[in-house]
Amino acid sequence: MKKPIIVAAILLIFDQLTKYLVVKLVPYGAAIQIVAPFNFFNVTHLNNTGAAFSFFQGANFLFVLLVLVFLIAVCVWLFKNRTKITVLQKYAFALVVAGGAGNLIDRVFRGSVVDFLDFGINNLRWPSFNIADSCITIAAVLIVVSLLKQPAKPAKGKRR
Repeated sequence: MKKPIIVAAILLIFDQLTKYLVVKLVPYGAAIQIVAPFNFFNVTHLNNTGAAFSFFQGANFLFVLLVLVFLIAVCVWLFKNRTKITVLQKYAFALVVAGGAGNLIDRVFRGSVVDFLDFGINNLRWPSFNIADSCITIAAVLIVVSLLKQPAKPAKGKRR
């Protein structure tokens, strides 16, 4: 379980470092174009007090409590099940913890989550996000993949 924890720590540091740099170097609301054709990728400094894609704006305190309880529950579950889950699942849950912790740190110390990765084509934009959000999204995909890879267990009481 050491390697997934190291990966989570590195991603958490990278998340916080990139957010720090955006806050220090990019004025709030400003966009720096990185990939010009079709205005495809910008670094845009935004803050989010809501959930994913800015839903439920202004509920920062509620999200601090929810994420804190969730992270504690995930860590306890991981510790209890560390010998029962696959390596892929260990990495997936490490990503969940890294992403949740990254956004929790923002909520506690900045009052909102810093979002800055801005993709789209001209005026059709995907909602801005950050490294922590990416960790959570990748973790969800890995969990689904790991579930699809597991062999189906026969129902109790039935023979195959």
